[in-house]
Parts: sequence; structure tokens; C-alpha cells
Amino acid sequence: MPYHPHPAALPNRNMIPPRVILAHQSAIARVLLLIFAFCAWSFTAPANLALTLLILLFLADIPRHWAQLRREPAFLLLVGALLCTSLLALRGVWLFPATAFDQLDAIGAWSAPLLFIVIAWWLRRDPQQVWAVLGCAMLGLVVGVLRKTDWSLTAEVLNGLRYDFGQSALGLAFIASVMLLGLFLFRARIVQIHPGGRARPLLGWTLWGLGLALLLVILVVTQSRGAALGLAVAGGLYAFIQSRSRQGERSPRQKRLSFAFAALLVALAVLLLWTAKSRQVYDWQELTTGSRHSELSYAGSISTRLNLLQVGVQVIAERPLLGFGPGTSATEFLVPQRIVPVSDYQLAHAPEWSHLHSVPLELLVRFGLAGLLIASALLAVLGRAYRSLWSDPGTAPDLRLFLTLGGVMLLLYCLYDFRLLNLDLRFFCILFLGLLYGLHLATEDRKE
Repeated sequence: MPYHPHPAALPNRNMIPPRVILAHQSAIARVLLLIFAFCAWSFTAPANLALTLLILLFLADIPRHWAQLRREPAFLLLVGALLCTSLLALRGVWLFPATAFDQLDAIGAWSAPLLFIVIAWWLRRDPQQVWAVLGCAMLGLVVGVLRKTDWSLTAEVLNGLRYDFGQSALGLAFIASVMLLGLFLFRARIVQIHPGGRARPLLGWTLWGLGLALLLVILVVTQSRGAALGLAVAGGLYAFIQSRSRQGERSPRQKRLSFAFAALLVALAVLLLWTAKSRQVYDWQELTTGSRHSELSYAGSISTRLNLLQVGVQVIAERPLLGFGPGTSATEFLVPQRIVPVSDYQLAHAPEWSHLHSVPLELLVRFGLAGLLIASALLAVLGRAYRSLWSDPGTAPDLRLFLTLGGVMLLLYCLYDFRLLNLDLRFFCILFLGLLYGLHLATEDRKE
């Protein structure tokens, strides 16, 4: 008897071929990446929506690529950290029922920076999109600053008001410092811009000059000494990297230009510190005044951080293994509620601050040794990406330097401030680390 297949077994002529679905999916992801990069620091609602859609596309892609993802360290880190944070949050609810909302909210907040794997997953299919993403991010920062600035305070700003442009001064200054580094490193690309296939150097120089002016204004007005220090460290590391380049790779003129650029970054950092010299004098006075008494002053920036370091160490010592829960704040809950004993002086002043001004301190307070293990795993994953970045000859040298120096500046920033749970730094980590890891995944795909 002739075989008559069941209708369900016949190919559906109306079915869209997988390659077409994949092409449309990639195109949608590319658009969403640009929207997220542009809106990250200007329009947070569209940025959150774009990121959510990218996550949904990623989740839909998991079944087809499960064999690859189950071996992908960044994906496993995200899943593991999410599970660990959830368990510690439930433990925190059990220990401190009054913090239940904060504990559950902290699950997503602490896990969010690890979503860089989502950005990387879509970027790996078109690594050249990194330039469009960086351009959108820079343009979005400019739009955000112009839109959020209270221009009625212009006179006060010119008279020395440390105005934050609608964002945290330290957070904005850090992002601006990394953007400024990119502006210098990518100068040749920007001035050679050729929209429509035609070189327009005047347009390129204009865009570069306006971007430079705005970023310098932000750094001067915010008076962030941490951002200035980050630029100085980036300059020193840049000079070290260039000095280690093999003989014959760079001409003597190129080497002189490289060291001149490093000196420029250091000089710029010194200039920024000089513009904030009044704050440094004040901090020094508060630091030395406190040294003549039993307690350090909480008025100065440096002395405040030393006080909070002392508080953090005392809190960590109480629960060093698993911490107090991802949603448990030392300064807003543990100290004022007298759950952790501190001196009367610290009890009176520490609760005035919303956090301990250090990511490592907050991580150890909330997660204990478990947080240290997660952080070590993250550094190992990123270290793998950086090894791939520097071993791939196809990566543009200026992009390689930007991602390396920017990563060092991010690590430094996490030592003196804690904005990891805030949208500005959260989006920065997702985007910046996503670009880095996306290039790594693209390299791995080419090997296969």
C-alpha cells in the first residue's frame, strides 16, 4: 500500500524558514541595542523596555543554543548568582522580617549587572556594531545632561556650585571620564567620519570638539577627584602598555605620541584636582583635626570613608560567612537598629549615609564569603574575556585600549563609591561589560 504521511508530518509551506527568523531576530536585537545605549542615561523608561525585550529574545534563543550556553561561564555565573542571591534574600527575610521588601527587591538589583551576557549574546553576531553602540551611548549621555540640567542654576554653577545635572555627581563624573577617555582614543575615527560615504572632516572635528568641551565641563563642575584619579591611572597604565609593545610594532614617532597622550591624561587629572583644591584643603583639615581627637570627622570626604570602613569591618565581623542579606543596609538598618554594636559616635553619624561608599564592603556585609566567591568568579570570567581581547589580532588597538583602561577605571570607581544598585552604574556595567564580552564571544564563534 502506498504510504500517505499524516498532514502534520508534511512541511508547512506557510512556515517561515529558521534562517529568516534568525535574521529578523538579529535585526530587532540590533535596533534594541542602539535604543538601550542611547537611552541608558537620558530616558530610563525606554532603556528598561529595550533591555527587557533583549532579555526576552535571549530567553527565546536559549533552547536552540542550550548546548553552547550550558558551557558558557558568563551565563552560568548569572544563573548561579541569581540563585545564590535569592537564597540569601530569603534568609535575610527570615532573619529580619522588617526588611522583606528590600531583600526581594535586591535580588534583581544585585543580579542586573551580570546581564551583560545578554548584550554580549546579540553583539557577537555583528561585532562591528560596537562603534554604533558607543556612538549612541555618547550621544545619549549628552542628551541626558542637556535635558536634566536645571539651567536656572547656571549662575550658581559658575560660582562654584557642585551641581549634578539631575544625576549623582560621582556617578555622572565617572561615566563622563570613561567617555572622555574614549573621545581621546577614538579621535582619528571621529574626525574621519564619512556619513553617506563622503568624508566630512569639519563635521567630525566639530562633534569631537563639542563632546570634549561638554565632558570637561561636567568633570570641572562635579569636582570628582575619583574621576580625575581614574584618568591619571588610565594615563599611567596606557604609558606602561605602550612601553611593553614589541620592537618594530610602533615607529619612534608613534611612541612619542603615545607617551604624550599618557602625559596629557595625567596633566588633565592634575588640572581637575587643582580646580577642586578648596575641597582638598577642607578634607585635609577635617582629616588632621580628627587625628588630634579620639574620632575622625564625618565632615570630610576622606575621613567619612575611613569612618565607614571602620563600621563596615565591624559589621562584616559579625556574620562573615553569609552576611546579613542582599537587601540589608549597614548604615540604614543594622547600625541604627543596634543589631551590630558600634561606638556611640558611629551610631550618631553613620546612619546619615545611605551606604558604605565601597562595593567590596557592601558585598561582604550583605553576602559575606559567598559574595567574595561570586566576585572572584566574575573577575575570572572577565579575565578570560580580556585574554581573548588581547590575543585576537583582529581587534582594533584603540578599542582594545578603551575596554582595558575603562575596565580599570570601573574597578577603581567601585572602591570609593557604591552605585551598583542604581540605574546609572547598573546600565554602565551591562553595556560596557557587554561590549567586552560580546567581542570575546565573537572570537570564540570564529574559532568554531
